[in-house]
Amino acid sequence: MNTTYPTQDSRPDYICIDKACLVLRTAVTNNSWDMWHQTTRFIVDSYHYTNHSAKDTLCSTWCNPAPTDGSAPNLVVMARDKKGNLYWKHAFNTQACEQLNSWLGGFESILKCMTIGNFNWFLHTMLFYHTRYVIEKQKRKQDKKQSNLNGSGDDDSDDDSDSDDNDT
Repeated sequence: MNTTYPTQDSRPDYICIDKACLVLRTAVTNNSWDMWHQTTRFIVDSYHYTNHSAKDTLCSTWCNPAPTDGSAPNLVVMARDKKGNLYWKHAFNTQACEQLNSWLGGFESILKCMTIGNFNWFLHTMLFYHTRYVIEKQKRKQDKKQSNLNGSGDDDSDDDSDSDDNDT
């Protein structure tokens, strides 16, 4: 991490990783935490956080993706439900990031062999096409839902584009 983010100005506010509590423990053990705690918070993505032990005080205190103590206002915000009641809401969808990274992992063998310029071009191009695909899929799903609400849709659709809801 010190190579990727050599200066305090280059460090992100958050690093979200499946085992952020282990990264934090390592940083504390090797004394690099003194450099990092001023700029960056290590958080576990919300998907993996559910599997972390509630008894792990370090993880629940320092790596929680949605702390309700006000320590991470960029991660959680107060919102109102339909009845007007306040509740804590995730402001950042770490699960969507996890799914996107998983999808991008399918290109790892290709990306490892590329020059930096080709890597950046390929990654941006794939993200562009993926974003376009997701937006079109959402539009089809919304159109189908609207059609069913209007009574003009039938349930025997040949379009199975909504059957893979785990696509990002």
